[in-house]
Order: sequence, then structure tokens, then C-alpha cells
Amino acid sequence: MTKGIKEHTKEQAVRGIIKLLGRVSEENLIRLTYLGEWLTSDPEVLNGIRKVRTLLQSPGHPAKALFKRVLEYLPEERRVRLFETLFNGAWFEGGRRRDKWEAERGIRPPFIMILSPTLRCNLRCKGCYTLGYGMKPELPLEVVDDLLAQCEELGIYFVTILGGEPMVYPHLFTILERHPDIFFQVYTNGTLMTREKAQRFSELGNVAVVVSIEGDEKETDAWRGKGVYRRIMKAFEYLNDSRVIIGTSATVTSENVHKVSSFQFIDKMISLGSMAQMYFLYIPVNGRADFSLMVTPSQRDHLRRQVIKIRDTRPIFVLDFWNDGPYVEGCIAGARRYFHVNANGDVEPCVYTHISVDNIKDKPLIECLDSHLFRYIRNCQPHNKNHLRPCMIIDNPHVMRRVIEVCNPRFTHPGAEEIYTVRKDEMDAYAERWARLADRIWAEEYDGKLEDGQFGKVAYVG
Repeated sequence: MTKGIKEHTKEQAVRGIIKLLGRVSEENLIRLTYLGEWLTSDPEVLNGIRKVRTLLQSPGHPAKALFKRVLEYLPEERRVRLFETLFNGAWFEGGRRRDKWEAERGIRPPFIMILSPTLRCNLRCKGCYTLGYGMKPELPLEVVDDLLAQCEELGIYFVTILGGEPMVYPHLFTILERHPDIFFQVYTNGTLMTREKAQRFSELGNVAVVVSIEGDEKETDAWRGKGVYRRIMKAFEYLNDSRVIIGTSATVTSENVHKVSSFQFIDKMISLGSMAQMYFLYIPVNGRADFSLMVTPSQRDHLRRQVIKIRDTRPIFVLDFWNDGPYVEGCIAGARRYFHVNANGDVEPCVYTHISVDNIKDKPLIECLDSHLFRYIRNCQPHNKNHLRPCMIIDNPHVMRRVIEVCNPRFTHPGAEEIYTVRKDEMDAYAERWARLADRIWAEEYDGKLEDGQFGKVAYVG
């Protein structure tokens, strides 16, 4: 097939998808997946599309209800915006640009950039991973604007905005408006949401708002401060009234793991409008390590098992960024799939690895992604043959210490070296405890294979 015919076919597929988005039905959901195949030649993306189709064709599988939830929730014009940015932009068009860079430069830009444009925040949560940075760092608008333009050039059309608190950043809506082709996730504590801000997110159409919530009122207020839970409930009200795509995020600790992984909690999140639930384990990287907050091996496995059950029974997309290692063959940091730019401009391998050798103010992004630090990390991946032990911080701490020794990065805030020096024995002991259980699970349940019916991998392709 010639290039011209391919492009014409893709254009027809896009028009067909947009037409079907106005007519939500089970049959049309299946048709959308067939049209989506015409937009890519990437084997991994094609496999993801076909896996989704299989789930949609499975009687009673909640994936079908989830897609219907999203499409019926959004007005038609916003369904089209979601397709244009998240799907056609981030996956298909972005994938073609990433292919080109890989072919011409030998480096494939990642699918996702995590950006923390500010570390200012109106809360000071109990175990926040940013505590070591302080609250002053903030990137100027022109730096963020240029960085996002570079992302578009590289084919990175999926950007997650963290903080601090993004709603404190004075240029938040400006960057969303200036880069309408990028799909943004904005993580927020929810306390600064207003009806007017929710409406602005809705009108932009290229944003999902992810609300951080650690359980019910007791757990959330214990982590984030008294009265926060009730203010979060108002944020859900405003976002739902404006038909903004909503996700929810929980920091999982030894104190709340059973609550946030319960069906009761998930059903509550669905009732509040959440389309996606994200789980992040508490990682002691802020220079004030509290190992008592880390989930025990049995708690971590409990979360893994609950996520499998939730995916099989509830119409909500779930990501568990450590237990999902089997779906992405281990660690995705160091620009293999994603990376982090902090509020000083330091380019970090991931949100939790507070080391860097480059700053976005000094070098083009592509050079930062191809640094000796990032290359070394990618060459070490996967860090373990057991993908239930993917992380180089908590599962393979010897790998992280070797990265530091070989690459000699700078730590990006005071105290970031704590768990690799004075508390390294505690981290090694934690990794060993998890390894004993994880290796048995890997041998008995996975053996290099994935259970049928799970669809966590789809979000990572690209």
C-alpha cells in the first residue's frame, strides 16, 4: 500500500470513528476497534486494540460498561475531543512521530511525560514524596511552554501534571490552552476546585482531572488534614456537573491498603464519577523515611489480588503501578515509557527517583532523554526476571545504588540519598521480604503469562 493510499485510509478511519462516536451502542464499540486498527502499524498498539475488542465481545465483562460510561457521560463534541487527543493524538499520531525519531536518531521518545511545574501546595500531606524539595520551586511559563512544544515535536502527547498542587500554578490553564493537541492528566487534592475551574477544564476538553483520595473521611483527613475529605466531595460535584473526565488516585500505605482496595471504596469512587483508579505505593524517598507506612508483603499481594477482582467485576480502569509490572515487563522509568521533570527543571528517571544529570533549562529534551543516566537505566531494565519485583528503588535497591555509583548523578533535594546510604539495610531487608513472597507468586500464578480478562497494559503502549 502506497503512502498516499495509507494516509487516505487513515483519514477515512478517523471520519468513521468520529461518526460512530455520536451513536453509542455495543455494536459500535466493536466497530470502533476495527477502525482503530487502520490508524497504526505498531504491533504492540494493535495487540492492545485487539485485546480491548476481545473484552468488549466477552459477555458481562465490565470493560464494555466502562466504555459506555465514558461515552454516555460526555457530550458528543467532547467525545470527539477525547478521541482527537488521547487516542488519535497520544497513541496513533504520537506513535508515528516516536517511530520516526527511533528510526532517525536511534532513541524512541517515551509515551508519557510527568511534569511538576510547581511545588507550592496548600496542603502538607503526611508522607508526600515531595517533602524534601520544599515548596518554593516553580517553573516559569516560557520554560513549560517550550518544554511542551518539544514534547509535541517528539510525539509525546500524553502529559501528567503533578505538584505540589497544580491548581496553585498560576499558568495552569494557559499551558492547557496553548497545547490543545496534548492530552493532560491533572492530579489535584481537590480542595481548590471551583465550579468555574471545572467548567474551564470541560471547555478545553483535553484534560482528565485525577482527584487524590486515601479512603473514607477518616483515612483521607488523617493523611491530608482535617476537613479535606468534605472539600473533595464538592470537587466531585463540580467536575460531574461540568462533565469533566474524572479519575481517582490513592497513596497506598500499611494503614489504608485494605480500605482503598475494597469493593466498597471502588463502588464509592464509581458513584462519584471516577472512570479510572490509580494506586501508588508509599515510597520513602522524601528524606524523612517512615518504613512503618510501607505496605507489608502480604498487604502488597492483597492489593494485587483485589485489583484483579476489581478489573473483572467493576466498570472502572485500574492501574497499580507496582503490581502491574508483568504487563509492561518491569520498570518503565528512564524514558523507557515515562520520565519526570520537576519544578526546578531537573529531568528525573521517574517521580520517585530523585536524581538527575540534566536540566531542561540547559539542554534540548531529546538530549536529556538520551543522557548517560537514562541510557544506563534502560540498559539495566528489566531489573529482575520476576516482573512482580520491577522497581529499582524498593524491589532491587542494589540496582539503584549501582546506578548512582556508575552515573554519579546529583540528588535533586536534601535527604534524597537517605535510603541509599544510612538506611540502605532497611531497604534491602524490605526488598528481601517481598522477594520471598513475590517469587513464589510468580512461579505459581504467572510463570511468564498473564491472566485472561485483564486490560491494564493498554495504558502503557506506545
